[in-house]
Amino acid sequence: MRYFSFVRHLLVLAVALFWLPLAGCATFYRAEAIEGWVVDAETGKPLEGVIIVANWELKGGFEGGTPIDELQILETLTDSNGRYSFPAWGPKVIPRIGYLGGDSPGLSLFKPGFRAGGFSNLYWQTYGTSNFFYNKKMLKLERFRGTPAEYAEHLSSLSSSLENVGYSVGYESGDWCGWQSFPKMLRALDKLEGEFRAAGVRQGTVVSFLRTNEARVREKGCGSVSELLNKVER
Repeated sequence: MRYFSFVRHLLVLAVALFWLPLAGCATFYRAEAIEGWVVDAETGKPLEGVIIVANWELKGGFEGGTPIDELQILETLTDSNGRYSFPAWGPKVIPRIGYLGGDSPGLSLFKPGFRAGGFSNLYWQTYGTSNFFYNKKMLKLERFRGTPAEYAEHLSSLSSSLENVGYSVGYESGDWCGWQSFPKMLRALDKLEGEFRAAGVRQGTVVSFLRTNEARVREKGCGSVSELLNKVER
């Protein structure tokens, strides 16, 4: 009996020693719930139907500032009172090299006819990424006044950000499917592209980029961009 007890203790010790270095490399991340309101910057009235994408980005690389993975991507719409919310999440265990950037979470806002908005966390104010500096605060969007070509050019920054979050981070993480997390945004931009083309504007958005790379995302097991855009939401 003493022999079997000794062997059992050895097995327990071996398992503990095996997991110790893995646990030392793992990091636990979590985030508190987020809510706020979006209004028209000119009138102060609440804006309904603003699409908001929130992302929490892991960084690393040689200098420590390269996006290497998206820890979480969420999407929502503002209601008739301009209110939006994201649920709390975590803890998530990440057994890899990298850290959650101090500017996480970042919010990307879009409503047709308005300038795109971007709001990133301010680490020096929150001293951590589980809280969001703009939580429970009012966000403002300005109306866009210009030609369709100028609007398309203005939205290039939003498209670039969404491309990095939903696709290009795959070069580091191997996950090319992040774009599936913001279908409302993609459908709105796809519809806007149709209006651009009708006005003779050739410049596209992140949707055109994804369509061009449809073969790759299919190969990576992400499904079809076109099917996602054409899917009717319930």
